[in-house]
Amino acid sequence: QWYQRRVRGFDKQGRMFNYENHSIESILDCSSKIITFIDLAGSQKYLKTTVFGLTGHCPDYAALVVNSKQGLVGTFREHLGLTVALRVLSFVCITKIDGTAPATVRRCRHQIENILRGPAVRRPAYVVSSLSEAEDAALQIRERTPVFMVSAVTGDNLSLLHHFLSRLQPALSKEARTNALQAAPRFSVDGVLTVTGQGTIITGLTTRGTIREEDTMLLGPFQDKSYEEVKVASIQCNRLPRRLAKCGQSVSLGFHKLERTPRKGMILQSPSYESYCVEEFTAEIYILQHTSSSKLKQGFEATIFIDSIRQTVEIKEMDREITTGQKTKVKLKFVQYPDVISVGSRLFFRNGRTKGMGTVVDIVKIPSKINRTSAPVGASSCSNSTSPELFLDEVI
Repeated sequence: QWYQRRVRGFDKQGRMFNYENHSIESILDCSSKIITFIDLAGSQKYLKTTVFGLTGHCPDYAALVVNSKQGLVGTFREHLGLTVALRVLSFVCITKIDGTAPATVRRCRHQIENILRGPAVRRPAYVVSSLSEAEDAALQIRERTPVFMVSAVTGDNLSLLHHFLSRLQPALSKEARTNALQAAPRFSVDGVLTVTGQGTIITGLTTRGTIREEDTMLLGPFQDKSYEEVKVASIQCNRLPRRLAKCGQSVSLGFHKLERTPRKGMILQSPSYESYCVEEFTAEIYILQHTSSSKLKQGFEATIFIDSIRQTVEIKEMDREITTGQKTKVKLKFVQYPDVISVGSRLFFRNGRTKGMGTVVDIVKIPSKINRTSAPVGASSCSNSTSPELFLDEVI
């Protein structure tokens, strides 16, 4: 996972707290609002990491950064297309305006405005030039795409960007956030680390409810379609120990020795949830790009991204063969191992230059057995062992 994660805090007056004059503990203590930034790869060869960051972390917003000296080269259009396909609201930052000729900056801005008002996006640009406009941009981000022209060298317009961030609200409604917080806990696994003599650490996103230390939960599905009963030994969020992890937080969970090694894409959930897995599912897909002269056919394989899942799928059945700009309904099968998905989940798939998006419309549930521990859950074989204190985000 070649990405970096940092937080910024804001108080009720909109003042920002960052790492320049504050420790992570101070930022969390002084702030009434915390924003987590995840720096994803911009290079084409790391596209799968960028897609995984957008699907696995479920961000509220995406910031598209454009170098004003280079203009719209590289992957800007592709990254913008990803945010549209995955329904992630975005804003644009045009950087390095201090060292770029004004005419070049204007040309770059006009190119971005033309793309944003086009039929694929339909969220016209809103160039922010004052504090009042920054506040309006935060309120109208669903209708218009805020555009900031900034310089990290001279600090030009950075105050507008900071004010905009301080006024941004979570993408989910308050009612949806409340319902998710009150639900039974569920956790999506996006990273696994085993520490010799300590135990297993998994990282990921708390998608529902609240996870507490010593909670007994189910981890799976494994290759044999089963779940394993486990107990949470320790929790860490923003590199600090915590007693609990709430819905929406990216955290690290520590476990004592597990019977089997987990993998990315698994879920950790409350025993109150139905234990099942999925091998085959139906989706409505739309082809964004297909360069081959032949159409997409039955038997086609691609890498699919759904939430924190990233694995190969095969088209088993389809209503009709399609190419770029067309859509159809297909029946897909996971090639490597079963996973857990739900109806309505957004998906993205790619194979070489072929790319597409879609929505899961039906799943075939396979009941899963639960492997319960005979000894007390989470018991360590060493009487003097401690909870795991090494977490994946510290290793990176």
